[in-house]
Amino acid sequence: MDVSKNVKLTFLTFLLLAVVSFSQVQAQDGEITDQDLRKYALLNEVVDLMKKDISVMVNGMIKNQEGMTGKRFKELQSAKGDKAKYEAMGAKEFEMKFMELVNKKQSERIEAIKTVNQALATKMVGDGGKVYKKIKSELSTNADLKAKYDQIVASLRGAEG
Repeated sequence: MDVSKNVKLTFLTFLLLAVVSFSQVQAQDGEITDQDLRKYALLNEVVDLMKKDISVMVNGMIKNQEGMTGKRFKELQSAKGDKAKYEAMGAKEFEMKFMELVNKKQSERIEAIKTVNQALATKMVGDGGKVYKKIKSELSTNADLKAKYDQIVASLRGAEG
């Protein structure tokens, strides 16, 4: 990951942790507050950056693996770890081991992202994740909420850039 992406991820992570660390007064009737929506947006921005980092990691591994190209990686990736398919593709031993390593690294990162997402979703706005789930659900049906969310995301992206 390049330095600017590290800085952006660090900035958003610290911002998220700062927001999460402040206590908040929940709306009386289960209404989604602007603060709830900001926390949700910030969480999703951090998770998205973490997901993008997986691609950066994989591309770096491909670049540093002698004899591996992006095209060959994509071909081998279609085998989804199936040794018989690798053999049918004429994969060399180092290619199979490389794919195994990449898959392991990707899985580790994905699990870490899921853990972070779940932990923050349940704690970020309280209620054990109920508010998070409500926001996620309502974003697909409530145009006003979606517009407000999009504005918040745009402002977050402007802050990181």
